[in-house]
Amino acid sequence: MTRDNASYQGALGHYLSPRRRDPVKTLMEEEVSHKIFASAVRRLRLPAGRPLRVLDIGSGVGDGFDLLTETHGDLAPVAAAHRLDYVGLDGDPDMVETATALHSVPGATFRVGDMRDRLPDGDFDLYLSCGVPYSHLTTGEVTEVIANIMRRILDAGRRAAIIVDVLGRFSIEWMSNWHSPRWNYAMTFFEDTTERLEQQMTFFDRTSLGEAIAAAARSAGAQPAELNFTDRSILVGRHTATGAFNPSIPPYRTLINDLVRDPSSVSLRELYFEPPRAGAPPEILHFFRTLAGSWNEMLDQAANSGKGIRALASALLRCETREQRGLGVGHSLTATVIIDAS
Repeated sequence: MTRDNASYQGALGHYLSPRRRDPVKTLMEEEVSHKIFASAVRRLRLPAGRPLRVLDIGSGVGDGFDLLTETHGDLAPVAAAHRLDYVGLDGDPDMVETATALHSVPGATFRVGDMRDRLPDGDFDLYLSCGVPYSHLTTGEVTEVIANIMRRILDAGRRAAIIVDVLGRFSIEWMSNWHSPRWNYAMTFFEDTTERLEQQMTFFDRTSLGEAIAAAARSAGAQPAELNFTDRSILVGRHTATGAFNPSIPPYRTLINDLVRDPSSVSLRELYFEPPRAGAPPEILHFFRTLAGSWNEMLDQAANSGKGIRALASALLRCETREQRGLGVGHSLTATVIIDAS
């Protein structure tokens, strides 16, 4: 994925640990990603019987394949209606080796490669990403990678979707870094390893990611038919649990997980959200005020009624998902781009 010397070998324990799939991930994060992918596939309008051809850029250990082929909650698998032809691309050989071992099934292959180089041959319907691989690049590199994908779609002469997953610039996890779109990001949430993986990463809001996609379209001579943005993990990103960048906020992810596992161990007062009042554009600050109103009202109702505490975690996660506006205020921001070259 990247040309630097960073290796994820020591972090494989985290990606393979059952603890990684905590309640927040299974109850909300995976469902949000599932819905993004399912929506993109519907918009492709593939003929019945046509395979779904996917290139997963920055595929890691194969989370994208799992999101396409597994149920999440009451959601049927994204690829249920199509035979899946899946290619995963990642720059880390250890990740590719592990993904290949985990997904030894027909129709799935994993290859070592950098997204900035020549992509695997083939006309793909869905250029997928999850796990914020594009944030490893500079903004200029993001633009060029997307432009190259758009050129491939135009050359193929049919409709395709690009999903661009990045770190959100205005997450409460790193408020002290809101002033800068690129900084040294330490992935301190890894489990089962003492490694502290640090890299320069690029953070996007809707405006900056939209500008990168627009520049790519101009370069490729493409006209996106649709463009949508989705925020994920606004109050419950993994670094709310670590406090690595903003130790002043409550550990919301830990508290929500505890609320699922043992409601009696959580004081609802700890879950209240005080929205930031400065440091971001007015639209961002207004969003946080709106979210705080809805989130805190649910906590008030639960505290006053004394009932429904066990279901409160799911309700709060639904609140966050319902209120999102795709502004770049969560741990991740995902853009879905539809190119119709037919």
